[in-house]
Amino acid sequence: MKKSILAAMAAFFLFAMPVAAHPPIQVYVDGQTVSFDQAPVIIDDRTLVPMRAIFKALGSQVTWSEPNQTITSTKGGDTVVLKIGDTGLYKNGQLVYTMAVPAQIINERTLVPIRAIAEAFDADVAWDPIGYVITILSSGSEVEGGYHTDVKADDGTTVLSFKMDLQDSNGSNGTKIKDSLEMEVKSLAKDFINDFENQAKKEYESAKVQGLPFTPYYFVGSYELTRDDSKYVSYYGTSTQYTGGSETIRGCTSHTYSASTGKELTIFDIIDDSEKELHNFFVSSFTALMEERPKSFYSNGKDRLEVYLDEVGFYVIGDGLGFYLPPETIAPNETGIVSFTVKYVV
Repeated sequence: MKKSILAAMAAFFLFAMPVAAHPPIQVYVDGQTVSFDQAPVIIDDRTLVPMRAIFKALGSQVTWSEPNQTITSTKGGDTVVLKIGDTGLYKNGQLVYTMAVPAQIINERTLVPIRAIAEAFDADVAWDPIGYVITILSSGSEVEGGYHTDVKADDGTTVLSFKMDLQDSNGSNGTKIKDSLEMEVKSLAKDFINDFENQAKKEYESAKVQGLPFTPYYFVGSYELTRDDSKYVSYYGTSTQYTGGSETIRGCTSHTYSASTGKELTIFDIIDDSEKELHNFFVSSFTALMEERPKSFYSNGKDRLEVYLDEVGFYVIGDGLGFYLPPETIAPNETGIVSFTVKYVV
């Protein structure tokens, strides 16, 4: 039986308001969960993780020099070096990354900034700010679910890469659902290549002539299951893309299916509220978030919300629903995806 989401308003204010605590951070490297003996931590919006576990997951060897407080890791022909408290990360003797937060020792464990380490070994990193999930696709890895393709210059150098991982559902309609999502992913890849292939090739050739470094364009992301049972199969997808310049663009999408039929569902297949009631709920909920953290939103965020109400997405979790708005709707790109969850049984 469908339920009214308005009945969950009180739960929203109890469970969805921003607080310092957050869900445990989960890290996946090439689809495999990485286990840590010290929980990852977030410092100044940067995630740090125990060094040995992440280097092992990336397939590299690591050594620790106690006298110099220095970490050295090797993989193939590459050597990465960083020092406790030092913001410089060196690859093959060259400074390649200045970290906002350096490696440090916490609870007698050496923690390193995960994005800097992964990218130093040419891996792609995606961050899910709703589930606190970090997905890393290492250089040369195969994507078992989803889609992966590269575009190369005439000399064989990769100038553009598309990788979108896809977690499989275990339900009876899992194959049907997967086929639908894979079609969407391939369409995304086609559009990304059509839009940026020529631009990436031109930028690469220009950089080569001038002897300048070139960063390949990329689109990396993943579809993660937020619920997979006899009633619902729900996916939440996040992506990060780089197309030159100094900024990356983050995106999000979601799909929820009936587990019994494989049919994709709208929010009105799940709840009884009218469109007007739902819009009023969104206005109240997102306004509460803006009033709690005004500096994270556009100054005219409340006016923009009225324009973007139809872009609110949803996904189903074990004990409720999640709602979100993409970056640059009511908040700038650096704020990321704006979201909240409502706890009730669906």
